[in-house]
Amino acid sequence: MEIRKITFTDSKNTENTVVIDTNENISSFLETFRLEVDEVIELNDAMYTVKAISEKVIDAKNEILVDVEFIDLIENQPTA
Repeated sequence: MEIRKITFTDSKNTENTVVIDTNENISSFLETFRLEVDEVIELNDAMYTVKAISEKVIDAKNEILVDVEFIDLIENQPTA
């Protein structure tokens, strides 16, 4: 089945939903990142951890819904 859209939602910031909905961008994303729970991915120059993945089928095409959590790189920066 063809994937027609991947939607990323951060539960702590639902206003900042990222949608990948062109075949070229979906292919590029899936070639670059493994879409698995606990994987770290980059979206719009920010890093996220994948928390959950679900799938919907509409008109024989998959829509992937991904719950992510923002990683604050400044907060998590080690100190010397």
